[in-house]
Amino acid sequence: MDIEILGPLIVRVSGQPVRLGPALRVLLLALLCARGDLVPAARLAGMLSETGTSRGAPATLRSHVSHLRRALGDATRAEHGHASAVSLLTDNVGGATAYALRVNSDRVDASRFEAGVAAGMRELHHGRFDSASEMLRAAVALRRGKPLADVADRAFAQAEIVRLEGSYRTGRLAQVQADVQRGLHRAVIGELEAMTDLWPDDEMVSLLLVTCLYRSGRSAEAARVCRAAIEITLEHGLDPRRLTALQFDVLSGSLPLAGLPHLPSAPLASHAVTPAG
Repeated sequence: MDIEILGPLIVRVSGQPVRLGPALRVLLLALLCARGDLVPAARLAGMLSETGTSRGAPATLRSHVSHLRRALGDATRAEHGHASAVSLLTDNVGGATAYALRVNSDRVDASRFEAGVAAGMRELHHGRFDSASEMLRAAVALRRGKPLADVADRAFAQAEIVRLEGSYRTGRLAQVQADVQRGLHRAVIGELEAMTDLWPDDEMVSLLLVTCLYRSGRSAEAARVCRAAIEITLEHGLDPRRLTALQFDVLSGSLPLAGLPHLPSAPLASHAVTPAG
């Protein structure tokens, strides 16, 4: 079984897509966001309700759980003495029914994405820029759209969405940083300009873009981008010292043609959804 949540939900069992109705999609994602913890039935019913209330929902919830088990089919059954990749559990907590979804981490694209970003960051840290770029590019390519798109408006999904978006941003920036360290300054300018549109107040994006423009013979444009980034930084009440130091090097023509002297250490990747197992 494979579950893809880096975009609209896709579930495959034995390589074949599983069709899930809207309620079952929400149920699966709500349980997945709980990271293998038991979720009381009343709380889970509230998550499934459009109004956020659970009035009259227990029987409906039991029906949805039963239908989800049936839809997942073979994936929830052990084979040849091995534990199943997916377990949809029913238990009792404090006298009340509760449910949990346990999924092997390698069966969820978000977990593979997180592992890929972490591995690429380690390669980057150790100066292995070719392998870092390859790993990070493969990891960020797993994203098909807004993570948890089916439940993007649900309160229970917000923390995971923020975490996944942060990890994606970290991965993309680290991948470009690796490419810059490989000397691919011209090749990444378009990608950095697109990132500027997405994240106009991100200092790391500005530092990388200015550096690449300068090293591509576009020093006047690099100076303009740097000045605009300094203004945005000041508007947000943040410290522009790295940008002003970079601006000085650009204007004086003293920016080194290799390395990334003005960049802070790359941030650690954010944690994505990490299912049990």
